[in-house]
Amino acid sequence: MRNKNSLIHVIGCILFLSLPFLFSPELTSNPHFIYNPHFHRSFISALMLLLFFYLNYYVFIPHYYISKKYIVYAILILCSFLLFFIVPELQKFWRPYLIEHPPSALMPPPRPFNNMLSHRLLEFSGVLIFSLLIKLRERLKLIEVEKSNAELSYLKAQINPHFLFNTLNSIYSLALTNSSKTAESIVKLSDMMRYVLSESNLEEVLVSKEKEYIFNFIELQILRLSPSVKLSCSWEGSADHLKISPLLIIPFIENAFKHGVNSEEDSEISINVNINDFEMHLQIKNKIVTENNATLEKSGIGIGTTKRRLDLLYPEKHTLSCLEKDGWYCVDLKIKLND
Repeated sequence: MRNKNSLIHVIGCILFLSLPFLFSPELTSNPHFIYNPHFHRSFISALMLLLFFYLNYYVFIPHYYISKKYIVYAILILCSFLLFFIVPELQKFWRPYLIEHPPSALMPPPRPFNNMLSHRLLEFSGVLIFSLLIKLRERLKLIEVEKSNAELSYLKAQINPHFLFNTLNSIYSLALTNSSKTAESIVKLSDMMRYVLSESNLEEVLVSKEKEYIFNFIELQILRLSPSVKLSCSWEGSADHLKISPLLIIPFIENAFKHGVNSEEDSEISINVNINDFEMHLQIKNKIVTENNATLEKSGIGIGTTKRRLDLLYPEKHTLSCLEKDGWYCVDLKIKLND
């Protein structure tokens, strides 16, 4: 990306410096145009405008305008304009040493001072406004990225404790009954927490790592499920080379276990993941049990934050549907993954 930007700058500089040739072809019609004082003036003006653009873009705006040192910035702009107005006229002092033809044949007709001033002011103002607009646009994009990153960090911090507290509740339930599965569940939790601590701060992780975390979570949930719960889980498709944002889809799975299980009635959960090319398709269905039906909408901290993360991380690269249908809560998510 940096090489591409540098190439764009080089091409832009060459095109800008060629303006005296492109817009004043009469200057170059004479084979001795290089000695033409009017060409000297035009080329030096273009060179100074280019220099001012980069000074304003990289020095004046960041250090003075954005820092609200407006008086200093105004003085610098005024000095830059005076230099831009005066320096091209100084070429008359070295012109006698360059001209090999009669001056009368090469000298352009004199221009009125007011016309020359307004012309130079128009050129200078155009470059000034253009550099300001580009720099401020870049600044706004940077602020937006920083804002999104801060929001993502907040959302992750909100999700991780959510997983931990629910899992600890599951282990606590096993410990109360002196279940032999307690030790196994602690090992599963240890693997999950290791993943959260080592991977969740990364922008993306391999899908295989996210899959391992999900299966650890599901196996931990199985330890506490009663025989009345029917669980089906499938993962199809190879995704060894694909990456995904960590802890992105687990809230949907957790939500199914949290709000789709009731030991006093038949419960059913279906989790299916299919990966085809670069697309992950997640389908989750859980029966809406009587006990949790009233709180289904109120307890969706993980779901709410995940929807927001999807909007920030995969804009226009995902589709999500969460709805209740015929006594089932259904989630259908498609994500275009990165290589």
